[in-house]
Amino acid sequence: MATEPEFIHLRVHTAYSILEGAVKLKPLVKAVAEMGMPAVAMTDTNNIFGAMDFGAECRFWGVNF
Repeated sequence: MATEPEFIHLRVHTAYSILEGAVKLKPLVKAVAEMGMPAVAMTDTNNIFGAMDFGAECRFWGVNF
């Protein structure tokens, strides 16, 4: 039996990526978890300011990062 491939966002610019993103971390990871996506990637440009919060939020919701 074939299963449908799972979709994973691999290019997401968050609000920490100035001029390129507006997505806030908590709503992003919550939405990913609620949609049943197994993982999400944060690809902010020129900084990693949100990395620790992103990782913590993903762990809280059980989402791989």
